[in-house]
Amino acid sequence: MASPYQKSSSLPGRILARFFLVLLGFLIGAALFTPWNKIWASALASLDERLPSVGLKWDAIDRDGPFGFRVRGLRISVANTPGSLRFQQAYVNVGFSPVAHVRLDTGGPQCELNLFQSGAFEFEGDVNLTTLLGGADVRGVLRVAGNLFLPAGAVLPKNGWIDVRSQQLLLPDGKSVEDLAFTAEIHGRDMTVRDFSMGKPLAYKAAGTGVLHRGNLFRTRFDLKGEMTIGQRTFPYEMQGSLADAVW
Repeated sequence: MASPYQKSSSLPGRILARFFLVLLGFLIGAALFTPWNKIWASALASLDERLPSVGLKWDAIDRDGPFGFRVRGLRISVANTPGSLRFQQAYVNVGFSPVAHVRLDTGGPQCELNLFQSGAFEFEGDVNLTTLLGGADVRGVLRVAGNLFLPAGAVLPKNGWIDVRSQQLLLPDGKSVEDLAFTAEIHGRDMTVRDFSMGKPLAYKAAGTGVLHRGNLFRTRFDLKGEMTIGQRTFPYEMQGSLADAVW
């Protein structure tokens, strides 16, 4: 007598399970044997070509995989600007939004950077000036944050804001700058300086405007008005000039 219960066949299930196992094996094999190092190196070289005003150089790429890699000895230069920014290591993770998350290491202090498909990028963290400037005599740590928009083909950001602070910077002549702060907004070539201040060697607090120079960042002009305090006396003080005047 036949059983009243019909046992369904497990053949389709076994076929489906084998299909997923084969697919999983293929994906694992592709991830393990794909030359990600060469792929990411080619991607960085392509990015370098698409940014005519920015130069990218690096020593090596390792810890590479389908979703990220590490760049050792990263150097970033800007056209018509002396020197380059140097990072001991940059850890890059790729995704959809943001398209890339980058952790920049300047020998201890680290800064995180998010890049978006639209051309916007945001950053926040600490950078060691000695490492960043390639062994320069300026010592100290900068706290930086900002959100900027850099359209395709642009030399400088089109709009956004930036905030830079430091408790203490040691200059080559042995002097120090303390409680330094700079906050500004960018709209096209125009810059609105919300705060430029320091505590030592002179107590100074000012605000004003600036005009970005597209060909040479160091020729950016500033016009600041504020107050300076020496001892018990506070008086108005204005500053005009270029970024080169302030740096050099």
